[in-house]
Amino acid sequence: MKKYLQIYRDLLSDIQSKKYQEGDLLPSDTKLVMQYTVSRETVRRAIKLLFDEGYIQTIRGKGSIVLNSDRVTFPFSRIESYKELVANNHLYSENDILQMTDHVDVPANLLFGAPALKAQRIVRRRVVNQVPTIIDYDYINEEVAANIPKQAALNSLFYYFEHDLGLKINYAIKHITVESADYDDLKYLDIDKHVPILVVRSETRLSDNRILSYTESRHRADKFSSVEFARRHE
Repeated sequence: MKKYLQIYRDLLSDIQSKKYQEGDLLPSDTKLVMQYTVSRETVRRAIKLLFDEGYIQTIRGKGSIVLNSDRVTFPFSRIESYKELVANNHLYSENDILQMTDHVDVPANLLFGAPALKAQRIVRRRVVNQVPTIIDYDYINEEVAANIPKQAALNSLFYYFEHDLGLKINYAIKHITVESADYDDLKYLDIDKHVPILVVRSETRLSDNRILSYTESRHRADKFSSVEFARRHE
């Protein structure tokens, strides 16, 4: 791992664990240079990542001040696995596997004009704080990853792809809509037909631009929250 990413992750972990709370100052650049035995530029790259993501504010002559980061963020602007999301937001969540089927066609409404392909279909329900909240329909490109173990689906597909298969996930394209609940939403999320569903349809690609998966993630809107930090650049 590059040094600036290690420093960034260490500081982010300290902020999220409340070692550094709102209003606290992070260690100075000089202290971080000495602690990690790196250049000042390396430290500044790590600090800039925290600044850009809204975790700190830098004030000349004073340092880096920790901002309020008590927010549950469904990441539209970055790629994050559900397991990482749960851990980062200190949620209690369980997964149910509703279905695993091999060699199915990806639905046309997920392709957005892309060529059809055969996939392993994995349907999972996310139960957050004992409330059924999300249904994820994952279509994994069988030419990239076939016969995914049930335990990998229960744990984390991204972890399986990256750590077990050695794949490098690069980017995702996401389409977000609000729709009426369908039959499976009513059945598996235990909601009234008047509760709308926020739907995120995404296409995830590897570093060599191969399609890894198509996903339709259906969130019950009355339990959905997304808070993003926006900074106006000069």
